[in-house]
Amino acid sequence: MSNNQTHPKSWLFIYLITLTIFFILLQISFFIQANHLYLGVFKIVTYHLKIPASVYPGIAYFLLMQLVIHLTYLLFIAGLTISISQTLKKSSSQTEKIGVTLWLLGIIIILLANQYFYPNSKFAVLTAIFFPKILAKIILIILSTLFMAMIAFAIYGIFKNKYFLITTTIFITLISIMTLKHPATPSAATATKPNIIIIGVDAVRPDYLGFFGSENHTPYFDDFFNHATVFSESLTPLARTYPAWISILTGQYPKKNGIRLDLAEQIHFDLQQTLPAILQHAGYQTIYATDETRFSNIDQRFGFDKTITPPIGFNDFLLGSLNDFPLSNLIINTPLGRYLFPYNYANRAAYITYHPQTFLNFMQSELINAHSKPIFLAVHFCLSHYPYIWSDSASDTRPQENYRQALQQVDQQLHGLLQYLKQDKLLEHSVIVILSDHGEALEQAGDRITDAELYVGNPKKPIPRFYPQSEYKEHVNQSGGHGTDILGLTQYHTLLAFQLNGTQNQSIRIISGNTSLLDIKPTLLNLLNLPDQNSDGRSLSNLITGKQRLITSQTDFFTETDFTPEAIRSVYPETRKVVFEGIEYIQINPLTTRLSIRPHMADLILSSKQYADFYGSWVMALYPQNKHWMMPVLVNLESGEWTTDLNTAFAKQAPTQHMLQALKNFYGNDISSLPL
Repeated sequence: MSNNQTHPKSWLFIYLITLTIFFILLQISFFIQANHLYLGVFKIVTYHLKIPASVYPGIAYFLLMQLVIHLTYLLFIAGLTISISQTLKKSSSQTEKIGVTLWLLGIIIILLANQYFYPNSKFAVLTAIFFPKILAKIILIILSTLFMAMIAFAIYGIFKNKYFLITTTIFITLISIMTLKHPATPSAATATKPNIIIIGVDAVRPDYLGFFGSENHTPYFDDFFNHATVFSESLTPLARTYPAWISILTGQYPKKNGIRLDLAEQIHFDLQQTLPAILQHAGYQTIYATDETRFSNIDQRFGFDKTITPPIGFNDFLLGSLNDFPLSNLIINTPLGRYLFPYNYANRAAYITYHPQTFLNFMQSELINAHSKPIFLAVHFCLSHYPYIWSDSASDTRPQENYRQALQQVDQQLHGLLQYLKQDKLLEHSVIVILSDHGEALEQAGDRITDAELYVGNPKKPIPRFYPQSEYKEHVNQSGGHGTDILGLTQYHTLLAFQLNGTQNQSIRIISGNTSLLDIKPTLLNLLNLPDQNSDGRSLSNLITGKQRLITSQTDFFTETDFTPEAIRSVYPETRKVVFEGIEYIQINPLTTRLSIRPHMADLILSSKQYADFYGSWVMALYPQNKHWMMPVLVNLESGEWTTDLNTAFAKQAPTQHMLQALKNFYGNDISSLPL
């Protein structure tokens, strides 16, 4: 009897191996079919880019981990089968049937769990055809309960072995001791040397938050602003994440620090004069954390002791987008997923599996020892960035609705971070800044400040167009995205609020008047009584502490767009066309695998930029029409009136010549012929 059970049992593994290989091939086949457009674009990208050998180890590791988790599943089912079979004293043929049944049951559970937890997965879309949401949930609960009962029965059989029971008890005890939460240690911050915490949230336009009058439910943003000094008319000098953050850290315009587009590689400024470097020298521990790095190369070079980010490089683009397989999806947001799938763990760019709490957990695990010195912590949440969806979000066909839901979710992330910092006693003496690096245009009327009814010019001539002619009916007051349209004011309008805790007295109020992200560095250094050098911004500390009531000075504030090829100059840009036009400008560093703009393409990129000067209640914008001419657009922010004809009475009553000359003086040869 014993020989009959053990000898043929090897067929169990053959059956399970065959089923697992078939399952892997089936996943690959479906993945290729579901992602053929993406794979086609990627093929074009790899054709134009020279892929360095340093990329391949990461790809090999990813493929190996996929095999490992499928092999682990196979071994788990085999062990479960053998334990149940031995407990029930089944024959070899019955054991094989039990094994195949358990394998199939487990796969169904995995597929349904993937559909439940990751509804935006391509595999979830497939299974949803056969199992609608409610039915899938019911079946998942029933099958999971059945499967857990089988596991419990198998453990019962194993635990009859007293030696196994003793070993398991010791192992569990050790794990429990290792994972005990240590009590928070006192922060090293004081009233004169407080913790400095900057919380940036990507692409937030203020008018979508409850505090600024929206019906959108954002209680934690609103609560913070109700206890802060809020600057309601803050602008960014360039509405893209990387240039905006470099301007925050340097206090300088992109024109001055040299970071004038995403993925810019050249660094022309003094790294010892960045905000984190100055605070580092002043005795602070400096930390930067973000959940997306694809178009931002911020690292320790900027003065940070530690960075908490997904891996930076080409494999972030590749593996972060390609990893959508049911079994690995269920592992990614676990502590194990951090090591098995680093390009997906806590990575907002891998939106199919990105869970907001995972990034908070990632930060908390890395901030445990941040108490020996006062800290400078800069955090950047990217959940509110396009495509505005995440692991378990309900995708809507309307981008505005997805954006609204994303803001509600990032509001919860803000709450989670502030709660953690409070529990860890890091807020008792602190200066907290909440900002958005830029806003967002959502293709709505009014997203560009140029209404057709308010145009001042010859009524017999057509209103000027801002975008190339396309198949879509785009209106002159529409705009889309960010960093693409200099008069899309919802792209350039940002959050900016300061909260002082246990330091100086603060004036809790809303302050109007032009301010900018450039003001953050000089403000913080002024509050700390530290000297500032080379900042283009101005300190707002007297306004925050109540020593000054109003912004009285009228100064020029300059803005520019990022790289804007023709494909992106549309309210409805096509991704493939944008990629095709932009790929020629990108290179891969063979040592770091990071993407950057080719240096010799800089002149072409600059020629596509739009520029503007904000001066009091006026804006002068310049739109390139060809190599030799830029169309001026003058707008009055109070009345909404605008014109492209600088000979009108409307233009002559404005500081037109001052703004044109200021733009020419600031941007120099970047600006072509103007009617000066």
